[in-house]
Amino acid sequence: MFRKFTLCAALLLFGAAAIAQNAYDALRFSEQYQEGTARSVAMGNAFTALGGDMGGITINPASSAVYRYSEVVITPSLQGISNSVNYLGNASSHNNTKFGISNLGFVGSYNTGRRDAGLVNWSFGLVVNKMNNFTNGMRARGTTNASSWLSALAAQTNGNNAASMDLNDSNDPFFYSNASWNSILAWNNTLLDTLPGTRDQYIAATENLDGYDISVGGDLDQTYRNKALGNVTEATINFGGNFSNKLFVGVNLGIRSITYKYDEKYGETALNSNNFNSGFESFSTAYSYRATGSGINLKAGVIYVPVDWLRLGAGISTPTWTYIDETWENEMGGKFNDGYSQNILSPIGTYNYSLTSPFRWNVGAALRLGVLGVVSADFESVDYSKAILDDNEDIQDLLGTQNIVRVGAEVNVTPVFAVRAGYQHYSSPYSDAKASDNKNIGSFGIGYITECGASDFFVDLTWQQLLNKGKENFSLYADTEIPAPVGTNKVNNWKVLLSLGFRF
Repeated sequence: MFRKFTLCAALLLFGAAAIAQNAYDALRFSEQYQEGTARSVAMGNAFTALGGDMGGITINPASSAVYRYSEVVITPSLQGISNSVNYLGNASSHNNTKFGISNLGFVGSYNTGRRDAGLVNWSFGLVVNKMNNFTNGMRARGTTNASSWLSALAAQTNGNNAASMDLNDSNDPFFYSNASWNSILAWNNTLLDTLPGTRDQYIAATENLDGYDISVGGDLDQTYRNKALGNVTEATINFGGNFSNKLFVGVNLGIRSITYKYDEKYGETALNSNNFNSGFESFSTAYSYRATGSGINLKAGVIYVPVDWLRLGAGISTPTWTYIDETWENEMGGKFNDGYSQNILSPIGTYNYSLTSPFRWNVGAALRLGVLGVVSADFESVDYSKAILDDNEDIQDLLGTQNIVRVGAEVNVTPVFAVRAGYQHYSSPYSDAKASDNKNIGSFGIGYITECGASDFFVDLTWQQLLNKGKENFSLYADTEIPAPVGTNKVNNWKVLLSLGFRF
């Protein structure tokens, strides 16, 4: 595979030193895949109309008003994610398992002395629910002589004057050059060189020049891995009221906390360095990114009981106003068969910005089947194109409306033992998405309750499983004149939740 050497400046594709937030940042920190209690997750989080569960309080604040008792709950959880990758004919897998706390809280219910008219009881809750989990990771490895990460970088660096990327006492290109940090690191590691007669056209150390043709010199062993950790957690202060046992209302003040860590490392090693005119042996590059944030939102909700067997619910959430701090760092090193080697670490980049997530609204209905159990269903919608960033240019083009359907059922096998099942459907939030991009989640759980002195003690256990089994395509670097290899990744995502609680 070849690319042509020409003296005209190429379009800069690899980004600049300055960081610009985009639609992917807005989506990452706005999406919600709530965990909650084992009971709420087991029933697909279909709690807009049902209420009476701490997992449901962040879905519909009126959930607390349904309580006729006070409750304390903690829900530890174990999440597992496995990625099965095929890259350049080589299969690999990577497993990530993470322990955490999905839910923790207290709800107090207080009677007013009235039975059937006016404010019958009111409630106060302090609840923490996990709203999103970033745990993920993958590995890939394969051998090719048709393409190179450094080759793609060289093509993307074209148009930048070499002198502007020199790292010395009088020049700091990381903050004063238009070139990407990767381009700067590669240039100063001698992993990039200028083409003859130019100062702004580049050839990679993994490439050979033959006349005007540039091609990868020989076989390269490519390795890649990444790992993501972090959560979006919401602490909620809740108030609810029960009016005449017919109308239940509630309001939340939500305080969000965001932690996100992402690390990736990529490398290329020559199987025979003599095939490369530069004497290239190997290079590696690493990228580390950290984000922390805090935000605030308000929610309001109602549940109405027109007849004993039917409940109707609705909720609305204001945007979450979030402030995010970011730091990032790049590292790159290279080795050559003449003994030369070098490793350069970039400075730590910092940036902070504000994010306003869009409004969310949800409606639901629940059918109570007497002592047998309950069936519930929710519909939720959020238009991510309405998110607001400091830099908002691409959000309206890339993002659209996500519709969420949740259904759940609970069957009381005995007065103290119940079985539950649920399903959640998330349409893709991207405007150009296909049906195969939608996410489907199934769940199954059991629950047991028994008397413990003056209180009731309950245990709920739930298994949640991502149902999508399709393979996703990925590339480890951008296409240039030489197409980047395309790999496939199959994701398996599961979660186990255990709720322990007292009612009194």
